[in-house]
Amino acid sequence: MKQRIIILTLSLFAFLLLQIDIAFAGDKIFNAIASPFPPFTGNNLKNKGVAWEICKAALEAQGYTVNLEFAPWARAMEDSKKGKYDGLLPAYKTEERMRWFLYPMPLLTIHTGFIKHKSNKEINYNGDLRTLTGYNIGVGKGYSTEDEFDKADYLNKIFVSTTPQILKMLWLERLDLAVGGLEYSLYYLNEINKDPKFIGIKSDLVVLKPPLKERQAYMIIPIQTRSHKRKVNDFNLGMKKIMNNGVYSNIIKKYELPKF
Repeated sequence: MKQRIIILTLSLFAFLLLQIDIAFAGDKIFNAIASPFPPFTGNNLKNKGVAWEICKAALEAQGYTVNLEFAPWARAMEDSKKGKYDGLLPAYKTEERMRWFLYPMPLLTIHTGFIKHKSNKEINYNGDLRTLTGYNIGVGKGYSTEDEFDKADYLNKIFVSTTPQILKMLWLERLDLAVGGLEYSLYYLNEINKDPKFIGIKSDLVVLKPPLKERQAYMIIPIQTRSHKRKVNDFNLGMKKIMNNGVYSNIIKKYELPKF
């Protein structure tokens, strides 16, 4: 009888250990969601974009199995708030989002600024928006660019549906300037340049310095997701690992992101 009790106790202990191992293994699966935003995230991009490649490398360095889904931004945000995903990317930091998400280490810096045709020698920008008075500036319809710029009613803004349209109009000199995300715009310049009708657009359009705005982009962790604090800590440890072992810098170099 005593031996039977010992065997049952050991079996129960082994079962409990197995359940702990299963639970721990399940907790090392990281399901993320992103909205397409090249070159940072995109289902058709190499390795699904530079931001995701950084996230994946950091999490895998901490033993996670990772998955990524794509959805329009509004749905990705709402589903993440409810804890349906472990991470949402790429996201900027706002007070509103901090109610629903924790912010680990940033992935990279995203720049907003102006682009002009290199033949337009008279345009010189030094950070003062008033020096751009009188020029036709292409702006994405419905885009939030930068507070001072958005409120600058003295500027002549031409609202256009998409970034590729703005860049084509600038190259054809129907606009004097384009404003928007610089990495995003330069990605599209590479794509447009493949079209025989627009060969040369990449070399003809140049970025004006300084950038209008710099913002850090994150993969944010929903407070509603399981073990959210541990996932933030693990992600930060993974980021430090890939920064120290050269993986992070190699990823950045591979995507040839512009320097400002």
